[in-house]
Amino acid sequence: GLVAKFIVFMIIIVFALFGMGSITTFLAPVPKVATVNGTDITQQEMELAVERNRRMMLAQEVSLDDIDEDTLRQNVLRDLINRALLIDAAKELGLGFSDAALDDEIRATPAFQLGGVFDPGQFQLVIGSAGFSPVLYRQEMRRDKTFQQLSAAISATAFYTEDEVLKSSSLAQQTRDIAYLRIDTETLIDEIEVSEDDVESYYNANTNLYMTEESVELSFVELKRADLLVEIDVSEYDLLIFYEETKEIYAEDERRQLAHILVEVNDDVSQEEALGNIEEVYEKLKSGGNFSELAKQYSQDPGSAEVGGDLGYNAAGTFVPEFEEAANNLELSQFSAPVLTEFGYHLIKLLDMEAAETPEFFAIRERLEKSYREAEAEEVFVNRSARLSELAYESNDLFELSEELGLEIKQTGKVNRSTNDGIAANTRVLDAAFSSDVLLDRVNSDLIEIDPNHHVVVRVEEHQPREVRPLVEVSSDIQNALTSDKAAQLAREQSVEIVDLLNTGSITRFVADKFGLKWEVVGEAGRNQLGLDREIVTEAFSLARPVEGSKTVGSAILPDGDAVVLSVTNVTNKPETAMAETELTSLARVLAVQQGTHDYFEFRETLGEDGAIDRVN
Repeated sequence: GLVAKFIVFMIIIVFALFGMGSITTFLAPVPKVATVNGTDITQQEMELAVERNRRMMLAQEVSLDDIDEDTLRQNVLRDLINRALLIDAAKELGLGFSDAALDDEIRATPAFQLGGVFDPGQFQLVIGSAGFSPVLYRQEMRRDKTFQQLSAAISATAFYTEDEVLKSSSLAQQTRDIAYLRIDTETLIDEIEVSEDDVESYYNANTNLYMTEESVELSFVELKRADLLVEIDVSEYDLLIFYEETKEIYAEDERRQLAHILVEVNDDVSQEEALGNIEEVYEKLKSGGNFSELAKQYSQDPGSAEVGGDLGYNAAGTFVPEFEEAANNLELSQFSAPVLTEFGYHLIKLLDMEAAETPEFFAIRERLEKSYREAEAEEVFVNRSARLSELAYESNDLFELSEELGLEIKQTGKVNRSTNDGIAANTRVLDAAFSSDVLLDRVNSDLIEIDPNHHVVVRVEEHQPREVRPLVEVSSDIQNALTSDKAAQLAREQSVEIVDLLNTGSITRFVADKFGLKWEVVGEAGRNQLGLDREIVTEAFSLARPVEGSKTVGSAILPDGDAVVLSVTNVTNKPETAMAETELTSLARVLAVQQGTHDYFEFRETLGEDGAIDRVN
């Protein structure tokens, strides 16, 4: 109604004048959730961080129903406290990230670029979808970069002595003689019985595992800039006017034919020496010397010296700025004084100029019509998008939007949070469809930007909440799962029995025969042994070194549920000098990185223990 719209209007005014913080500022002091070393973490910071984390989880196809709010909030608060502690530590160490460096990082981020060039609109779109304003994003990015500096500073202090590296190299190259029995769960399935009561009991105790996905059926209207191109009426008169307004865009750039003589500045020739050499050539030019001949004799540019220094015809912006500036100041046939660039000293001569030329109307008519349609379509698209946004808010259905703007009402069919086709492939559409106002209050969504040239408004027509699937649908799955679980349990029990038998002196061959198994032997297995399950290798290298003539025994469970019993009969250490020098250097770096990471986490733990942290209940 009018009252509600007036209230919304006033809220917008307050936001526009005073920003987001104005609401809490006008109503009451900002509540806090914790204080860290005297710095408050506000409720607003907490809520923003919780919402960002929730969005990230939803983007990873986690259902709202599966998000434990208490756990989410506890984790977010813990992260905010750790962040505050790290900020204090970084300040004490004088670490920081400048505005200029921050700008460079943002401009270089591919996600903020269109066609390889930073685009402010794309930047706003990407950070907005993640719940950031530009100011807030810069703050967060500055913190992240400062934390990286802090981590690097701490990690850089980690090192290993030469003796420690040599010992580690010996351990890294250690080999072990391994024998193992694999208890295959598939061979045990015939021994397993799963009753209907077992299935029903498991079903009743684990209904959360057998839920349908929440789904909706949507109606929507969409506005595409590309669809508007054919609607644009184009007359010859319109194109002629457009040509006069834009013809300079189609003009070919002025081109200049330049020549130069280069004397390099490098490791062998100082800037002072190069300047002296180029000035000698400059004096010869001023005395009437031929530029082309002098270039052939003195220029150190191999690409142009042989042709008298001629660089050909080039448009503005081809060369480095210092070179361009000097060339721009030359009259025809005039040469410059020595000019210093990153390559050395240059003498530059303007040989010829080709003036910019504007093409005739009919030569570029097709390009003009295309540009005209695109420009007109863009204006129509912007205006209709604005009207579509207004109508989406004002209307109780999609019919008014459809009639006024001539848009077809379309349907998606059933979609859920993992749908990945049509407009539902866009996370913003799914976020809107499953939001409380669109889903429960059955209002139109706000205008949703699929991309800068494609906007939609959606509306929920049907909603299917999550519900437990009938037992009859899942009983077969449960039967298989219980059978596999029981087979895996039986395999584990057999592995324990076999380990006990081997540890009490039973003969390995007899043990294998008793269980219908066969020993597999791998001699001199390394820590990265190919063809051997990682779990077997890990267990083998965790067992104690056997006494000569004996063995050590252990067991492991493989990802598929199979159980393995293994024995180690011999351990061989390589000489500490067996590793090549380059490999030792690489190992030292790896060890230092590992130690640095460990030191950083210990540093964080210490900050938490020593910091003054007060959580508000």
